[in-house]
Amino acid sequence: MNKKIVLLTLVSVFSLSAMVVTSSAQPRIVGVNVGDWFKYGDITINWSSNDPNATFPPPGYEGWEELNETEWMSYSVEDISGTNITFQSTEHFKNGTERTESGYIDIDAGGGNMTYMAISANLDVNDTVYTSVDYTWKINETVVRTYPNSVRDTNHLNMTMTWIFNETQLFTGVNFYWDKSTGIFVECSIEARNQTGDYLTTWSSLMGITDSNKWVVPEFPTWMSILILFVVITFATAIYKRRLLRTRIH
Repeated sequence: MNKKIVLLTLVSVFSLSAMVVTSSAQPRIVGVNVGDWFKYGDITINWSSNDPNATFPPPGYEGWEELNETEWMSYSVEDISGTNITFQSTEHFKNGTERTESGYIDIDAGGGNMTYMAISANLDVNDTVYTSVDYTWKINETVVRTYPNSVRDTNHLNMTMTWIFNETQLFTGVNFYWDKSTGIFVECSIEARNQTGDYLTTWSSLMGITDSNKWVVPEFPTWMSILILFVVITFATAIYKRRLLRTRIH
């Protein structure tokens, strides 16, 4: 996902601790189609500190200030070539202005400027998110979660890191969720805290999918609607005739 969603701010941080491992042999499958779109909202930013010198956003999280002014974002699939997915993103700010950009993600190696917007469809537990050695994290679990219009099998990745520098301890925890059958990003939460002596600074963010044309609950086909209507009318008519007959008898 692009920097507007403030996920890339963590990539360099977690890459520092990445170890070279054998990439997953799971085939990489594009699970979306051109024309699919996904909208994200419910953006929540929290920050607190008892340190008089602390500022928001914290160093390394500069994109959060802009994210805090964002009302919603949408991503539409513009093109698919091999394992590359090109998206057009629209960012709608609280002041009514919008910004539109294009970018791509390679769901195989993880290249592109929209990292984490999508991964391969149908990954299983312990499969690596991407095959590049720069992305060694693996799917922790597949869980059932409820999103707009559907209950979905969802792949979950949790990453946590703790650094200690003299009197300072920094903790960062990230949870990513992707829809399993499509590989599309559906939810992310980030939590961090900085403890320096008696001073504690904490910050967190949460965002998730709020709408999509991918999981619309299918309507009954026309012939089915007509059949149901016919059954309802027939049943109602039968009840009416029975009541009318009883009235005449009495």
